[in-house]
Amino acid sequence: MQLVAPAGSFGGLRASVKGGADAVYLGLPQFGARAKAENFDEQTFKHAVEYAHTFGVKVFVTLNTLIKDSEMSSALKTAEFVYNAGADAAIVQDIRFIEQLKKRLPDFVLHASTQLGIHNADGAKTLARLGIKRAVLSRETLPEDIVEIKATGAEIEYFVQGALCVSFSGNCYFSSLASSYSGNRGKCMQLCRKQYEFDGNRGYYLSAKDLCLYDKLRMLESLGVDAIKIEGRMRSDEYAYRTVSIYKSNMPADRAIEGLKSAFNRGDYCAGYLDGDAPFRVIYPRSQSNIGKYIGNVSAVNGKRLVVNGYSPNAADGYKIMRDGREICGASVQGGRLIADGSCKAGDQVRLTFDGEFSQRAATAERKLGVEVRVTLAANVPPSAVLTCGKTSVAVGGDSATQTAVSRALTVEDAVRAFSKTSDKPFSPNICVNMTNNLFMPISALNEFRRKAYEALERAVIDGYTVKRATMPYIGLDYNRFDGQGKMLMVESADMLNKKIVDAVDYIVINPRDYAAFDVPKLDKPILLNAPITMRGKDREVIAAAIARDGIYGVVSNNLYTLSLTDKPILLGYGHNIIGKTDLPHIRSFEADDIDGGFTYVYGYAPVMTLCHCPYGKCKNCSGTDTLTDENGRRFTMRRYKAAHCYWQLLNCVPHYLCDVAKVRERKNLFYDCTGVDRSTIDAILNGERPTNGFTRGNINKGLK
Repeated sequence: MQLVAPAGSFGGLRASVKGGADAVYLGLPQFGARAKAENFDEQTFKHAVEYAHTFGVKVFVTLNTLIKDSEMSSALKTAEFVYNAGADAAIVQDIRFIEQLKKRLPDFVLHASTQLGIHNADGAKTLARLGIKRAVLSRETLPEDIVEIKATGAEIEYFVQGALCVSFSGNCYFSSLASSYSGNRGKCMQLCRKQYEFDGNRGYYLSAKDLCLYDKLRMLESLGVDAIKIEGRMRSDEYAYRTVSIYKSNMPADRAIEGLKSAFNRGDYCAGYLDGDAPFRVIYPRSQSNIGKYIGNVSAVNGKRLVVNGYSPNAADGYKIMRDGREICGASVQGGRLIADGSCKAGDQVRLTFDGEFSQRAATAERKLGVEVRVTLAANVPPSAVLTCGKTSVAVGGDSATQTAVSRALTVEDAVRAFSKTSDKPFSPNICVNMTNNLFMPISALNEFRRKAYEALERAVIDGYTVKRATMPYIGLDYNRFDGQGKMLMVESADMLNKKIVDAVDYIVINPRDYAAFDVPKLDKPILLNAPITMRGKDREVIAAAIARDGIYGVVSNNLYTLSLTDKPILLGYGHNIIGKTDLPHIRSFEADDIDGGFTYVYGYAPVMTLCHCPYGKCKNCSGTDTLTDENGRRFTMRRYKAAHCYWQLLNCVPHYLCDVAKVRERKNLFYDCTGVDRSTIDAILNGERPTNGFTRGNINKGLK
């Protein structure tokens, strides 16, 4: 399997390449999902491509944010730049950008970002029509779905290490609606890493453990995964080198995982959704930061000095002290002793969070290319050399002829010594010198000849790298498009409806809590089913049956899988993250900062997260509704829905409300999301009454950042 590694900076790029990466993913200042990384400007990007290609390492460029109409021209120019600079592929999310990019650069290889939410075969089938070769699967993808995705012919890339987003990929709007800084635009404020009160306790109940699948590599290979991916463009160079080198090492799993923990470890790791009990083991509520590698327990405390039986600390290491899973303080090494910077007691855990010795090794690590060097030194002619690196070979001649030695003659050892010095060139030479006797050549001239030879070889290696282009035509999204207009009301069940409410709208959307058991009311208005963002494993038969039920006229789609699932009319929902102009009938994303085109999301407790794990950590007879409270006392409703699996939505603490905005009042196509709202509130909203307990305009006034 190909190993795809992070490169958040040039230092990170070098670290990943030196660690043994087969490909790297990196971004420019705009249009990449890690806006806070150092990233690359145009000049450093060109150098980055040349550096990676020297080692045969592919370069995948992140162009995977949502793009505003005002940015589309710039985004396409950026794509043209990275294409011409030799990028091997672009990672993309925005379906409008994909269409424009395929028209502009039809042979540019595209990979579907995990933000696009591909997690089943039905979604993967759509990729070929979009001209996309590879899918970076959602981290929530189940093993049985990986097999079926592979059968569609798509290449599969799968995250194996690093931070795990708690919300379903591409559908977290928490940061955007709270601050206008959108995770879908690379500017996530990481509100998931804050403390919340839930189920009577306070902790980090949205903070997922880090992912570690080193011990699942053979499993992933057997499922059909083509490439494994390490998250971490915001992490250190040492992290990049350590994770990549360990994943390339074939070392025993227990040893590898311990080594990975000292690089970065949030929550003592989890296996994502590859294990059957994964939904109960994703969250680590006691700490949201790196807890490192467990060293041992404090056996004695002498002032600030900590004693751990049988352990001798390294002077360059860094430590955390934890008690009951929570960080108490830090510790450093002074005079060969472990010294705490806070109050500790016997029994506290000591955890290594910075491995100084490994950091030093990472800083001096090299990746070299084997080179066969054949040097010829003959009387009264310029020196010559043939250098061969893999399939690349260059012949180089010197600028001045050798002379007959008057005193000390040049030796074979002199020539070997000169060509052994590769300086900053990435070569490990095997040198053979063919030389006649009694020659003289200044060492300075010999060194200049060597520099010329290695520079010529490096340029030939770079120029000899072939970027594989592939013309996969853009066919477009093929489905039965919903062509209705008017007011659309979404409710959980028919119980929320009466004649007055039904008469006030043109369409009813059912958003059930249980897709296997819900009533389809008999009305004189068309009824659509809100298809969930997620469809994993046996969910498919439940959701397909729900869509096929009599009385269901059409579908509100929230993920690409729906387009392959039904022939009924489809309206693209807010889950498709459409924030700009398109001729596709759609509900505008509620994180958009304009209301032009499509149906405008004018009211609703917007689902800021969709969760595939169980927030209780165990299956119990829950009501399907609970509350998460933040540090400021704001209460967010948690709503469960079911197909074959259980899922939870985190609803915003206040409703989205645009009904009284002048421009909205002029629009015909309005979408009212009254999921979980009682009948009297629905009636009030349809009558134009403002919410009584506060509301948000979303990003309409603030602007989507």
